[in-house]
Amino acid sequence: MVRGRISRLSVRDVRFPTSLGGHGADAMHTDPDYSAAYVVIETDAEDGIKGCGITFTLGKGTEVVVCAVNALAHHVLNKDLKDIVGDFRGFYRQLTSDGQLRWIGPEKGVVHLATAAVLNAVWDLWAKQEGKPVWKLLVDMKYCRKVKLVKKKERSKCWHKDTLLTRHRAPGWGTQMTR
Repeated sequence: MVRGRISRLSVRDVRFPTSLGGHGADAMHTDPDYSAAYVVIETDAEDGIKGCGITFTLGKGTEVVVCAVNALAHHVLNKDLKDIVGDFRGFYRQLTSDGQLRWIGPEKGVVHLATAAVLNAVWDLWAKQEGKPVWKLLVDMKYCRKVKLVKKKERSKCWHKDTLLTRHRAPGWGTQMTR
């Protein structure tokens, strides 16, 4: 059951100096420092659960994404998580339709990356409160079934994967649902 009002949103610029050894370099990206804007969302719920979301860049661009996340924070802070997940599409549209930020790319670029980090954190928080991995939350959602984001065959594969993970205590799992 979702609970709590979002009381804090923090964002960090996390970088890995991969350019020092040329790791990840290619003809277009000769000095990539793999980086991420790392968002953490907290609520006033007593469980202390936090939602984490990331979005990737290749270095200095992360500074700009961090600024964009902070610019979007007012859409998240002091909102009831139940209201957000009750109308996730509306919440997405709020983030991407901010009148002050629309002109710099709600469906592309920096605002798109910032929105992704925030949405990922909300999905993570919601799934943790439900006690499920994000992919299972998606599979279980009535909304997911209604809009057919996951086909019936794929749902059964997800359930099988969930059973395998639970029984064999796999150390990790990916987001690919149709393996």
